[in-house]
Amino acid sequence: MPEIKGIITPAVTPWKGDTIDYDAIDALMDFLGKIGVTGVFPMGSSGATPIISAEQHVKVLEYFMDKKKPNMYFLGGIGRNAVDDTLAMGLFAKELGVDAVSIVTPYYLRMSQESIYRYYEKLLSQIDIPVLIYNIPQNTNNNIEPQTVLKLKRQFSQVAGIKDSSGVFSNFSTMIDVVGKEIKVLQGQDDLLLPSLAMGAAGGINGTSNFSDLSVRVYNEFQSGNFAAARKIQTVLSELKKLTNSLDFPQGPMAGFIEMVYHKETESPFPLKDIDPETRKNFGAKAREILKKIET
Repeated sequence: MPEIKGIITPAVTPWKGDTIDYDAIDALMDFLGKIGVTGVFPMGSSGATPIISAEQHVKVLEYFMDKKKPNMYFLGGIGRNAVDDTLAMGLFAKELGVDAVSIVTPYYLRMSQESIYRYYEKLLSQIDIPVLIYNIPQNTNNNIEPQTVLKLKRQFSQVAGIKDSSGVFSNFSTMIDVVGKEIKVLQGQDDLLLPSLAMGAAGGINGTSNFSDLSVRVYNEFQSGNFAAARKIQTVLSELKKLTNSLDFPQGPMAGFIEMVYHKETESPFPLKDIDPETRKNFGAKAREILKKIET
């Protein structure tokens, strides 16, 4: 069974009117194949999952699965706020043949560690394929603590890893210390990729890989022992991440995809307001200037 490691792309969800923009997904998947990401992760935060219906959620997973490249790891996002909806999506993903599923913590309502544990316990008792726990407390209002993850892993062997997008490096390093020997820990913030790899992270799930290969290059240089080269690329990657953060999330990765990869019009799911063309073009111009700092 393939491992969750390397650089996995949390894919944007291009939209056209009231449905999925399949042509744009084709372009994204071709790009990801060219830059050599380890895997693709549709229906995460960058994919605007919370505002997409369950019916469309299914269609997105199906299409990305159909278009994935050979040897590309497929991590299907199934997290929906109601546990029964998440379970139904997980059972569908298993039938689809995904390599693993990602389940974000419950969101909106603040929950104790015991409540979070109960949420995952119910899901893991019925989803028997590899599961990546997804922690992004600044968006969900809920932070899953390392000891809770460890407790879940010791009860359910299918807990394969955790994506931590908290952006708090002390939180990430504690997660590595507590569970890093038992599961894969991946960094969700591009600007923390290299220090996370140095701490023992298995890789990153990085939004800039929707339009840039910098995270892949950082990972590959690190794995080859070329720390100086990795550090140089990381400096530019961090600058690119800062630019991405200048737009409302997840519009940064989408703007980058349109300007740097697709070069055609596509939209974000309603009600996200699309970035106006002038702002988007300025984003693309700044991104190209940043990328010039790394020799091809």
